[in-house]
Amino acid sequence: MSFIAELKRRNVFKVAAAYIIVAWLIMQAGATLAPALHLPEWVNSLLAFFLILGLPLALFFAWAFEMTPEGIKREKDVDRSRSITQVTGQKLNNAIIGILVVALVYFAVDKFVLAPGRAQPGSDHYSQNTSGPAPKAGENSALTPFEASTNVQSIAVLPFVDMSANSDNEYFSDGLSEELLNILAKIKELRVAGRTSSFAFKDTNEDLRVIGEKLNVDTILEGSVRKDDQRNRVRITAQLINVEDGYHLWSETYDRDLDDIFAIQGEIALKVAQALRITLLGEDEKALEQVANTDINAYDLYLKALQDINVGGFVSLDRAVTGFQQVLAMDPSYTPAKVGLVTAWTQMAATGAITQQQAINRGVPVVEQVLAEQPLNSAARIQMAILKVYEGDRKAAEKAFKTALDDDPRNALALNDYGRFLFDNGRVEQGLKLIDAALEIEPYAVGVLWDKCHTNAFLQRVETALAACGRIQEIAPESPFGWYGWGLAYLFSGDYARTVKNFTGAIERDPGDYEMIAGMTRFWLMLGDAEQAEQWLRRAEATGAGQPIPIWSRLLLLKYREQHDLARDLARKALAQKAENRHGSEFAFQQTLAFELAREGDYQAALAPFRESSPWAFETPLVLPGGLERKTREIIQIAALLRLADPTSDRSEQLLKAAESVTDQLPPQWLVFGGDLDRAGIATIRGDFDGALQWLNSAWDKHWRLDWRTILLNDVVFSQLKNEPGYKEMVARFEADMDQQRLLAYELLDIKK
Repeated sequence: MSFIAELKRRNVFKVAAAYIIVAWLIMQAGATLAPALHLPEWVNSLLAFFLILGLPLALFFAWAFEMTPEGIKREKDVDRSRSITQVTGQKLNNAIIGILVVALVYFAVDKFVLAPGRAQPGSDHYSQNTSGPAPKAGENSALTPFEASTNVQSIAVLPFVDMSANSDNEYFSDGLSEELLNILAKIKELRVAGRTSSFAFKDTNEDLRVIGEKLNVDTILEGSVRKDDQRNRVRITAQLINVEDGYHLWSETYDRDLDDIFAIQGEIALKVAQALRITLLGEDEKALEQVANTDINAYDLYLKALQDINVGGFVSLDRAVTGFQQVLAMDPSYTPAKVGLVTAWTQMAATGAITQQQAINRGVPVVEQVLAEQPLNSAARIQMAILKVYEGDRKAAEKAFKTALDDDPRNALALNDYGRFLFDNGRVEQGLKLIDAALEIEPYAVGVLWDKCHTNAFLQRVETALAACGRIQEIAPESPFGWYGWGLAYLFSGDYARTVKNFTGAIERDPGDYEMIAGMTRFWLMLGDAEQAEQWLRRAEATGAGQPIPIWSRLLLLKYREQHDLARDLARKALAQKAENRHGSEFAFQQTLAFELAREGDYQAALAPFRESSPWAFETPLVLPGGLERKTREIIQIAALLRLADPTSDRSEQLLKAAESVTDQLPPQWLVFGGDLDRAGIATIRGDFDGALQWLNSAWDKHWRLDWRTILLNDVVFSQLKNEPGYKEMVARFEADMDQQRLLAYELLDIKK
């Protein structure tokens, strides 16, 4: 008998077939169970290793042993006349057929049921958060840059794990993750969760399916990075996971020289698109090919600076500027470092570390250079828009925002900043929609939640504001913004007891913010406690002496104590310094000086600061500039001083009509009581004291308490009402309300009095 025939007789081939099919089914089960049980990837590799080793053992036993009615015996000990290999072979045939049926059923379910779901993961889930096809960009809805078709696939890039020997290359693994996120975001048919939200799950052991649900994505890209500086090598492991069932859609390990890092990024992005069966358009392929390249040492510095800018603190932003400048010294053409440098400057200006003018002077030339080389660079467009906001050029700012969103419609930073820009310029609902759109992409972004909280607080939508800043307290309990936002929600609704309570909580988390500390002076003075106000002011002046907000607070305290000469001299000195206008500080200085000089009857001297800041108001013919909705109080102040200086002045009435027109055009929800205060001021200057008091009472009914002492007791306009009975009754009402709130504040803060 030939060897092949003997193999057949002993059922070796049938055992091999049965073993291979069973092993394949075991591997499929392992691929499903390992992610679901959160087992490491090497578990499947180990399983495959043992299954491969088992095959020769199974074949050996099939050759050397035989099943008999008496049990397993060595083949040489079995009498051929009593051998039952044919019966065993038939049983193996039946088993193989049964196993094949199971394998075919599994294959069919995987290909025709599960695979289509993986090809378009979660499209129905995403459609719940969209409103149909995107209209043309630039339409008046202001939501058009965000809206997308419902079949867009979605992904989150979780921060890759640093597996380096010394675990000191986290900046590199984080930076790689962020760069991959930015590259994938260039694919039009892929919706990518924002960086801040993805990185919120760093160093957590949360189930990927839970993370996917929280981020509203259907797939997750995760991995690890092992950087070997001595050998100039990097090992990157990346895996794409379907959130719904935990299946690995794709995984790969790259073991390359560090210089290949840019090629690896492009390859991973391409493989992700292929795994998701996304058809790349020509513009997508071009975008993926344009991964910015530089010297690996410069790139290393860039990633460290990128980490610093994401921290966003005073020290880290300064360190980021230095880092980006070092990168550009090594490679002056590396565009990401240029954009990063400008971003650091605009963020520093937002925090007050540098002035907005300094950010403009430094940033505009750099951004202009980038846009000259790359007109469609959306990150540069966003920074240009912010700089134009700082310049006060609203038309150019809006154009830059729209251009950025045309090219990158799901850029959360652009959506949020543009939304805040629209809101601040009176287009309230449009702005809120864009902020909500940004929040869809970045549900864990403190900055976006802050803007949702702040804007709704301004509108007296207290519950919405509290909810948004409550989320900040959950996500970042050590951040001051959650508490600060709660304070603002109560501030604009007239609840000063809870305002000081929550501002105190914010300061406990950020004790170095002297502007916030100085603001406590303002609130305690409204509550009528000069002692508490003085304590907070001294604390602010210890670190922020000579800065606009502490000076403003000192002026409020001087006026409260009726130290008029000191208040006049300090206001004049502050204006002479020409410090940056922080949160309306310049007008506060002008208003204080005007009040004190008007008390002395020197109206022309009181007008001098306004002649410098708003020369158009005094020129003939009168030509009204844009942006007057931000200047109504200033216009009313000028009109009051002109009327006091010359009761026959036509210019005073012209300015009042301009202020009246602007006030009438403001959205009804815009600082609900603000329009009433403007109309009260206009009526007062015209001599309609009864009408003025009606408007003031209307503002009271709308929870006006903000700056009530300054407006009623220390203002050129309303000081003309001081002899009116209704005015005195109103002041008494405020005093009584503040007395009650002050007692509640003591109770909330456990202050013994």
